[in-house]
Amino acid sequence: LSAAGDAADEAALGDEASGDWLRFAFNPFSEPAAPKRQALPLCAANLAAIGAAGSAASLPAQGSREATAHIAHIGVGGFHRSHLAYVTDVLLTKQHAGEVKAAERWGIIGVGLMPWDKKMAEVLTKQDGLYSLLLRGNAAASARVIGSILEFVFVPADPEAALARLCSASVRIVSLTVTEKGYYRCTDGSLDRTAPLVKQDIDEWGGARGLAQPRTAFGLICTILQRRRSAGLGPLTVLSCDNMPMNGSVCRAVTLDFASAVDPDLAAWMERDVAFPNSMVDRITPATENEHRELLRSEYGIVDEWPVIAEPFLQWVIEDSFSAGRPSWELAMPNDVMLTADVEPYELMKLRLLNSSHSALSYAAMLCDHVFVDDALADPDVFAFLRAYMLEVVKTLGSVHGVDLAEYQRSLLERFSNAYIKDKLARLALDGSQKFMNTLQHALLYYRAQQELVCEVLAKSSWVAPAHKHAKEGTDIVALALAAFMRYAAGTDASGEPLELVDPLTDALRPIAVRAYAGLGGGPCIGDPAAAERGRLEATRAFVETIFGAEVAGWEAFVSNVFEHADRIRRSTMRDVLRQCRLSQRRIVRAEKEECEARLKELCKTDELLTSRSEKDAVRRFYAEAPAAAASSDSAARTPAAANRVGGPGLRRVATATAASLRGARISAPPGGRV
Repeated sequence: LSAAGDAADEAALGDEASGDWLRFAFNPFSEPAAPKRQALPLCAANLAAIGAAGSAASLPAQGSREATAHIAHIGVGGFHRSHLAYVTDVLLTKQHAGEVKAAERWGIIGVGLMPWDKKMAEVLTKQDGLYSLLLRGNAAASARVIGSILEFVFVPADPEAALARLCSASVRIVSLTVTEKGYYRCTDGSLDRTAPLVKQDIDEWGGARGLAQPRTAFGLICTILQRRRSAGLGPLTVLSCDNMPMNGSVCRAVTLDFASAVDPDLAAWMERDVAFPNSMVDRITPATENEHRELLRSEYGIVDEWPVIAEPFLQWVIEDSFSAGRPSWELAMPNDVMLTADVEPYELMKLRLLNSSHSALSYAAMLCDHVFVDDALADPDVFAFLRAYMLEVVKTLGSVHGVDLAEYQRSLLERFSNAYIKDKLARLALDGSQKFMNTLQHALLYYRAQQELVCEVLAKSSWVAPAHKHAKEGTDIVALALAAFMRYAAGTDASGEPLELVDPLTDALRPIAVRAYAGLGGGPCIGDPAAAERGRLEATRAFVETIFGAEVAGWEAFVSNVFEHADRIRRSTMRDVLRQCRLSQRRIVRAEKEECEARLKELCKTDELLTSRSEKDAVRRFYAEAPAAAASSDSAARTPAAANRVGGPGLRRVATATAASLRGARISAPPGGRV
């Protein structure tokens, strides 16, 4: 996210009222006749003046930015600032106002480790750690100046000073959002010790002092823990907030792997005493654009060099396992933050239905020439594809306590359609190989095992039938999403224009994708057609293996499905394939609708046959006499006599119950009555 933000921030500011941005630039929640106010640069010294100027933004109260315990966060980008920093700020504000009683007051130390973090360090230092959070949805918009980031250390600038601050006793939690690729994992989940930065950190480890200049998150975490252990300060908690299945468990595994490579005693101590809780964060947070800065300046009178924009929706679920205390986040925002013993159901729900859907959407929609997420969702072909994708992926999930999965899917489609954050598909397409691997690898293996079990049962039991006989069972739409990713990775669109693939595996994936789409456009095949087809199939298998590993690539049915979709895209266009997908869904829906209507008629007929003549007569009398009762005065209608005039309470109970059972039954209405 930091790298993506840097790239976006360097883009030139276009005409803010031009076509694509017209809906975004117009804020439907502002006062159209409000006079233009002077905008002030965001910093602690200007907070009072910003408030006095009438800004509608919520501002930190004087004296609220004080802490006795600290969270050191590695990878301060938009995602971190839209959830952890935001919730911590709400907690600080409520503690200051006396609304939440807690012994500790927690603040955040931002940590920049990579070269691209320098810009964030400069901006937040200049703004005294303050930044603005814009929340924009279809029903409301608001702005809040966040004050929970109290310090920022940029490790490369002065490693020893940074390490001294991070190893202090007040630091109780190290949290991180370094994206999937920041974990340097092999496809089997282990730490890639051959990665250049990982290898350098391992080679430069300096015993009891750890690293003099860490270059990876795990090198930094192990150095902090090594120095704390040597100083007798005890353990702390490592809290991953990245979008990965069981992110705490993944973080623990790779961190212990690193520690084992440099100091087995440190690894044993960490394994015993250091907590790595799992967590799930659900909030769509686009990259910051110049339009966001302009919106904040014009609507709220604040000049912020790096604000954050996000949707209003927030769900943060955290495993309640901490080594040295934690903030009372759930007291600050009880409707949005949950502490639980088991995060996995919520995490899998979000990763498979939101994150993997984002990735699937991005490539298919960009191949149809879309730029923004909300515009893509307004396209019936893309909408139908994404809906079908979610319906397929949800099969790999179990029940989630307190969540209706069908309603969650509907809410995701609505959130993706939010036109007031103008999220870009290019952001969703970043690091696709890592995102698909982290969100779908285990789902595909699970589904393969389930399908094999079902096939075994069907082979032995002739009376067992599939639940949805009109739907094509399997991973058909997931395979189409992978075929779209492979098409995008081939490097050019239908017009021959280059497509930028920002992915750590670009060098490996692009030549494979080019082979898989040889003869793009359905032109004449050079050489033996059968050999060419085998070559494309093997390239498809190699593409799947590069992302998911050998076990998924060994699933012949899935690889063949990806290949078939790729061949259809190769012979026509992504648009044509998505249109056919939509029409196929319409046929399925219409067939199921006809079945439901026929079934309803049959049920109504059966219900009528099972209803006695006296019950039918009771219903007719009740509805025939009801108008006469309604004509009486309200007071008279409530008397026992009035109740008796419409058949008495006993008859009314029978009639009411019978009417409920006869809804939809074919009973003719008596003269003047209603059925």
